[in-house]
Amino acid sequence: MRTIFLAAAAMMFVACSGGNGTSSAASADSASDTAATAAPRDPKADTLSFAFVGDVMMGTTFPDSIHGSNLPHDDGRTLFDDTRTVTDRVDLAGLNLEGSFLDKGGHRRRMTNPRTYFIFRMPTSYVQNLVDAGFDWAGIANNHINDFGQPGRSSTMKTLREAKMAVVGLKDSCETAQFVRKGRKIGVTQFGHGDNNLDVTDLDELRRVVKKLAAENDIVLVSFHGGAEGTAHMHVPFKPEVYVGERRGNVAEFAHAAIDAGADVVFGHGPHVPRAVELYKDRLICYSLGNYCAPYRMGQAGATGFSTIAEVHTDGEGRFIYGKLHSLRQRHGDGPVFDSTYQSARLIRSLTLDDFPDTPINISESGEITRK
Repeated sequence: MRTIFLAAAAMMFVACSGGNGTSSAASADSASDTAATAAPRDPKADTLSFAFVGDVMMGTTFPDSIHGSNLPHDDGRTLFDDTRTVTDRVDLAGLNLEGSFLDKGGHRRRMTNPRTYFIFRMPTSYVQNLVDAGFDWAGIANNHINDFGQPGRSSTMKTLREAKMAVVGLKDSCETAQFVRKGRKIGVTQFGHGDNNLDVTDLDELRRVVKKLAAENDIVLVSFHGGAEGTAHMHVPFKPEVYVGERRGNVAEFAHAAIDAGADVVFGHGPHVPRAVELYKDRLICYSLGNYCAPYRMGQAGATGFSTIAEVHTDGEGRFIYGKLHSLRQRHGDGPVFDSTYQSARLIRSLTLDDFPDTPINISESGEITRK
């Protein structure tokens, strides 16, 4: 059983802890964020609930377009009106932020082909949309966090921290975060591909980070940005994936290594389409949840328009109890909406039966995940 922890603070706070054990509320050089909840004297909970989503790009100010804005109406305040009922009710909710929070400045990344190589830059004010939807943390270990260089990375970390959201995924800058929920310590991290990220291809680095989190927390959540993109890559290939010249990891090997090192829930994103779900050693793995909010400059036809919220319930030690795959659809210029035909859940169910036929879970057509 992992270390029991009772927080002494009675208010929500976000701080950054450096390697020397000191803390600074706005340090861009710290490797860990820490967040604690009110009511710290509650007894340790028997169950906890989590919500996980994939890629979030709420609009982009790049490039300027003669065809109109790539920003949603009303500064995106209504993007999550349909789905916040899920993300705001759980104990902890996290996402992958696809792009930078940056108002001006930065040196954009060189595009090899502007038709297929996208760059994303969101206004810093849009962070409030995530807060209002109930999100607690954002992973930024992905290829798009480098779209505007160091200014983009620094602005993104500063923006999230000032909004009281934890940020994880950059090596030596914000590797991990820690929360307290219902008397349980929860550690969070994210791995991805690209410069400055915790590397999804480096399993030794994965074990280092996860083992440290497992020693300091009751539950460990690992997010990863990996795998090739598009409908041709919906199946887990069980081998290293390379896409547009980038090494994007062996996602099955990564997920199993994370759990072997002490992770309790692992969820992925990056392919921009859903992938299968697996139960491994009583721990849940979601191999890709697709795009969560991508109203501009991303495909929305077919499976690329399917979106998912994975709602996961675990016991106090991180073992999977049950879950729900909430099926959503993308709409151009707008946020995700619930899909009454359950296309995403039905696709994930089919992919799971193909890729992990022996995994000990059932997925209903409407997305309920139960143990066999």
